[in-house]
Amino acid sequence: MYTLKALLFIVFMATGFFIFARTIHPTRILTTTLNDSTSQALKKISNREARKAALFSTFLPGAGQVYNRKYWKVPLIYGAFAGLGYFYQINNKEYVIYKTALLARYDDDPTTVDLLQTYSSENLVLLKKQYKKRRDFCMIGIVATYVLNIIDANVDGHLRGFNKSMDEKIAFTIKPCSDVLYTFTKPVYYSGLQFNLHF
Repeated sequence: MYTLKALLFIVFMATGFFIFARTIHPTRILTTTLNDSTSQALKKISNREARKAALFSTFLPGAGQVYNRKYWKVPLIYGAFAGLGYFYQINNKEYVIYKTALLARYDDDPTTVDLLQTYSSENLVLLKKQYKKRRDFCMIGIVATYVLNIIDANVDGHLRGFNKSMDEKIAFTIKPCSDVLYTFTKPVYYSGLQFNLHF
């Protein structure tokens, strides 16, 4: 019983401290009272920003993200490239080993040395296909990462132009609160969370 109360108290205090220490920053929203000329101007700015970001990421992956000030995405992009490239090399190396062993086994040259005599021909064929398939999947992943990098830069470019053009803000904060409620008999102390939505 005491353990459950202590656990609930710790969870409540940690939640309150976390919410008190951190507030949600204001975000920008689109107004619904834009006239047609303003809307067209905003669309042109947004399209231009998106085209620039996509072009930068096409020539240098991650450059569009830097242009959009989404710096945290650059290590993710290059981490994906590095990981997929690493596994591509490993699988390609194994594929070449088993392919070379198969060619050596069936080349009708008596001077050729079979380095993988412990493997049957069926096993060599199976392993060659398996590592070729893994290698090809890694290449598909590299190409997909490159394409997604361009798409992401394009989408963020649209949102970047959108956010720069908006004037209205919404601020939403959550913080712990405590107060006293006076009744006829005795004061009642209470605590909880306070939500503030500021237009």
